[in-house]
Amino acid sequence: MLQFKVFSAFLLLLCSFSAFSQNGNFYGKVKYDSNEPAVSTFIILNGNNIKQETNSNINGSFTFKDIPYGNYTIAFYSLNEQPKTVDVKLDSKNKEVNVTLEVAALDEVFVKSKTVQQKIEEKGFAVNVIETKEIAIQSIQVNELLDQSAGVRVRQSGGLGSHAHYNLNGMTGNSVKIFIDGVPIRNFGPSFSLNSIPPSLIKRIEVYKGVVPPHLSDDAMGGAINIVLNGITKNELKASISAGSFGTYRADVNGGYRNNKNGFTARGSAFVNYADNDYEVWGDQVAVALSAGTPDVYIRAKRFHDRYRSQGGKAEFGYTNVGWADKFLAGVLLSNMDQQIQTGATMEIVYGNRFTEQNTNMYSLDYAKKGLVKNLDVSAFASYSRLNRKTIDTIATQYSWLGYPTSYYNDPDVWATGAEAGDPTLQKDIDETINARTNVAYNINDNNVIQLNHLLNTFTRDSDDPMLPAVENALKETREYLKSILTLSFENKAFDEKLRTSVFGKSYYMDRTSKLRTRSSNTSSSTIIIEENNINSNDFGYGGAISYTFSPKFTVFGSAEKAIRLPEANEVFGNVAANVNASINLKPEHSNNYNLGFTYDNIKFKKHTFGVTSNIFIRDTEDLIMQFPTGSNEEFFENSNVGKIYTEGFDFTLNYNYNEKLFFSGNTSFFNARDYNVTYDVDGNPITPSYERLANTPYFTMNYNLKFKTPNLIQKGSMVSTYTNLLYVHEFFRGSSVLGGSGKTVIPTQVSLDAGFAYTFPKNKVTLSFDVKNILNNQIFDNYALQKPGRGFYGKLSFTIL
Repeated sequence: MLQFKVFSAFLLLLCSFSAFSQNGNFYGKVKYDSNEPAVSTFIILNGNNIKQETNSNINGSFTFKDIPYGNYTIAFYSLNEQPKTVDVKLDSKNKEVNVTLEVAALDEVFVKSKTVQQKIEEKGFAVNVIETKEIAIQSIQVNELLDQSAGVRVRQSGGLGSHAHYNLNGMTGNSVKIFIDGVPIRNFGPSFSLNSIPPSLIKRIEVYKGVVPPHLSDDAMGGAINIVLNGITKNELKASISAGSFGTYRADVNGGYRNNKNGFTARGSAFVNYADNDYEVWGDQVAVALSAGTPDVYIRAKRFHDRYRSQGGKAEFGYTNVGWADKFLAGVLLSNMDQQIQTGATMEIVYGNRFTEQNTNMYSLDYAKKGLVKNLDVSAFASYSRLNRKTIDTIATQYSWLGYPTSYYNDPDVWATGAEAGDPTLQKDIDETINARTNVAYNINDNNVIQLNHLLNTFTRDSDDPMLPAVENALKETREYLKSILTLSFENKAFDEKLRTSVFGKSYYMDRTSKLRTRSSNTSSSTIIIEENNINSNDFGYGGAISYTFSPKFTVFGSAEKAIRLPEANEVFGNVAANVNASINLKPEHSNNYNLGFTYDNIKFKKHTFGVTSNIFIRDTEDLIMQFPTGSNEEFFENSNVGKIYTEGFDFTLNYNYNEKLFFSGNTSFFNARDYNVTYDVDGNPITPSYERLANTPYFTMNYNLKFKTPNLIQKGSMVSTYTNLLYVHEFFRGSSVLGGSGKTVIPTQVSLDAGFAYTFPKNKVTLSFDVKNILNNQIFDNYALQKPGRGFYGKLSFTIL
């Protein structure tokens, strides 16, 4: 009997111990009462002699794993939001805890958004962070938004849909890489460009000038623009429509869904863009002969063959914030575009029948998991894209800026070549691109992280032109390109995270092969042959960034890098649709880049708040790749290495707001890029460099933005925002700036003034905005005096459906 009692007591104790030794997990999300995720909230778990700490991630999610069953308190702390403590009981394997933090006023939201910017800046890179939440309601394109940022000059060749490239503190063209959520934008196809992405889809824009963080694994020698899209934090559906001058119409819709129980996530977006681009142009390149043999007469004319249409959709399906993945998404992107071509490389040549059609399909997989195994974070992205492009130019009729064919004795003039831009063509290009990016980070401890990043990019093009003679077309051309970039980096935080350092090394490998048709001429005949070309390169670069935060308001940063930029496939192989010739012998660019600057932000005096950011930089570049017009009529572009260019400069930004109602932002950028190439005379003697300024490059710009917000003006709970923006671009030489000679083309000083207002109805569901751009109707130029639109009026309606 005694033995039975002892056995029963032992069994009861064992069962009790087993019950109390069960472990489970807390998980959930923390958000603000504005429904925004509470990023980087400090969270403390207390109870049962256990204390654990963590931070919420970018989606506001958090977890506490392997916790014994029992009663606990969880405290949530976020900067300038009311802290919150909840009592919870863990009695199952997984317990969900979702918490909403209260935000008392608008100024607290402002501080939070600045904290995101501050965290990026504290890593030591010269960076501008552009928040888009309020700007998205305006009738504004992403390129216009970037053009208002310090050190950035967007070079666009016309209206909506025209080619654009970016100048960051003296570096330009493909030296500046564009990313969408860290993925190179070149994989998305030309119809999915920055101008095509509605600002409402964008959470923020990060502009890195010079040295670029290692996680953006690409050869971004001159800097990078990373578009961070909105994540899915709730079930939502938003849309906007806009219309304006020059036959401009735009519409977009975006939304997402997430099942909070199993993590299933779906999100998508779609857009439509249309523009006639029939704005007025004038100047020394817009001239016509009113009759045969008479001098040219300069006129004001409308662009008449510049229609642009694009449509696109992007969808992703998978799981987010589940135990085995922070995200696992399969995606598909479909887009197409057709565009009339109005001019060649300059406005000297005008077309009336040349145009291009393109469509892109892209398929992708995106995976990320923090803590895949202890202290190890992994992310990977892979995509395959196929672009089909057709260039149509089969009519030889010559057009003038009057909008109809030129004529002689009532018969239309024709080009002797048989088409407007050379030989007749119906060329079809199929570009196939594979992109794979992998990031692995090992957190040695809270203050030290080592990362390995790899980017692999392959490109092939298959071309066919039925307009070519059969014998010539039978000589098949091939174009193949491979780029591999491997980065190893180490990050350290010291002195209570006041000192942050990052050092990295990069390996750059490129291999490109082409077989292109060319004409072989001798004294008796001209024949078509295939010229083979194979070039590979293997380079190594390195760099680092450092910052020190003296106080929450004052940070000093610096960075340096030995950088390499590999020629892009379109630069090497050309693009018939864009009038770009092949440049198969292009060499990689090399540059030593240096940045030094400071940020003094959130300086408060009563109701006044100030912020200052400044950066000085040096770029010492060899074999800089630039695009120049070529041919007697400057009808085509060609990329060339221009040798040694040395650049010094600075940019400066001042921000001010009064009582969170009146906002001012002003920035100035200046750089001095000079030619340091040594040339030789006929006897082989070196000639002192000319030190001439870099051609066709604006070097001094200023931008001033003023905004005023008035709540409850018409309706209680409404908001009226009025805004204006002034852009100044100092005159610069189109070509050589060397003293002496005559007839040098100067692109004159440009001033553009924009203004508008937006009315947001109560509950923030509907916003109506109206903008006037280029109010003064001034001539605005970018690339080789290709004029941009004059005064235009635009309206936009944005609304939240869910």
